[in-house]
Amino acid sequence: MEWLKRELFGGWTKFEAFWLLLFLGIQIAVFAVKPDSLAASIAAITGILCVVFVGKGKISNYFFGLISVSLYAYISYTFKLYGEMMLNLFVYVPVQFIGFAMWRRHMTDQNTVSLGNAEEVKAKALTMRQWLWVVALTVTGTLAYIEFLHYIGSALPALDGVTVVISLVAQILMLLRYREQWVLWILVNILTISLWAVMWLKQGETSLPLLLMYCMYLCNSTYGYINWTRLVRHHAGRQAA
Repeated sequence: MEWLKRELFGGWTKFEAFWLLLFLGIQIAVFAVKPDSLAASIAAITGILCVVFVGKGKISNYFFGLISVSLYAYISYTFKLYGEMMLNLFVYVPVQFIGFAMWRRHMTDQNTVSLGNAEEVKAKALTMRQWLWVVALTVTGTLAYIEFLHYIGSALPALDGVTVVISLVAQILMLLRYREQWVLWILVNILTISLWAVMWLKQGETSLPLLLMYCMYLCNSTYGYINWTRLVRHHAGRQAA
């Protein structure tokens, strides 16, 4: 019980606590003023909790992530965004369990960046050679997946395909604790915002909580990169010492 209390409430700066509460407050207000489906609102709220906790390097992000991606898979299916649906159902759901197990072996509560020595993950950074491999695999995978989405009749195969493949690569980098995941998440969030905006322009309907959620994801991804840069420098310095 003490660990859970430290995990959920420990280590936050005043700015980070305000950031999180602001995001949650906006989502709750949107649901109150313009109600969407309950599933979309819960997916948005737990999704925000997940990404903010990832940005802090907290392992409990996987609990909130499991709820969010499960609901998001269902919502994507109802909008015929099959690439998004398959990504969340067949990749993100099992990844929550895999990620928890992998991060568990690389957590520390000794001399941490977080306040009060709250437990955080030991982050890493890609080399230039590793970056080149990431780019090459992402481009190849994207072209192949777009063709597959054309075949199964996805509503927006090109945008859907690019978003899914970059998301997949970013998720792998997250599992492996690489800071550069946040560069890809920034791209993913811009693309996903475009995806749901195009659905609104094309079909006259979209999910406002999810569209707003990804706008918040975009802001958090920028902060996540900054915080993980601190984690990389801090833990790399300790290892060198």
